[in-house]
This record gives sequence, C-alpha cells and structure tokens, in this order.
Amino acid sequence: MPNIFNANIAGKINKALGNMVFPVTLVRKTYGARPEDLTRGIDSVETTYTGRGFVSDYKDSEIDGTSVKQGDRKVVILGASISVVPTVNDTVTIEGETRLIVGPVKRDPADAVYECQAR
Repeated sequence: MPNIFNANIAGKINKALGNMVFPVTLVRKTYGARPEDLTRGIDSVETTYTGRGFVSDYKDSEIDGTSVKQGDRKVVILGASISVVPTVNDTVTIEGETRLIVGPVKRDPADAVYECQAR
C-alpha cells in the first residue's frame, strides 16, 4: 500500500473504523494449466482473505441496466484490513450475503478503501 507523505492514511482509517464495520471474507480462485486429458477439467485453487467493510446501495441515477444493474451493491473494504486488492471475479461474503465482484474496483490514492461493484 502506498504511504502518502508517510501519513499511513489507510492504517489510521482502519484503526478508527475497523471495529465499527462488518467482517468480510474474500475468496479468489486461481486456475492451473489446461490438462492434456480435456475430460478432467481445469484444476483450481481457492484462497481466502479476511478484512472489514460494509455494503451500500447504488443510487437510482447510477443504475443504467447495463454496467450497473438493479440489485448490484457497493461493497466497501478497508484497504489496511485485507492483504490483497480485490479484483473482478473474486467472491465476497459480508453481512450474510455472498456476491461476485463484477465491476471495476475503485480505490483512493492511499488504498484506504476499495469500492467493489458486486452482484
């Protein structure tokens, strides 16, 4: 994570908010090489990361039916609470719901929060 002006912004936000937001479990699936025996399928490995965050709704004006669909949610993860940057196709479980990250992951310059579009 960047440490802008040696201010540790991400760490300070995590310390201030970490206990007030919800546990997050992020699962990243990575795939191996295609086997010679095509009937076997491709092996995959799931890696689990934990952090803290919260869920927010999109405003009606943000829902366009194409890139942001009705029912999509914003999952916000505190950057200093998790050891990876979320990416599209990761799954995230928060507040009892498991969703797939489908849209771009937005972040601030200090990596203090990651905003994920999840479906």
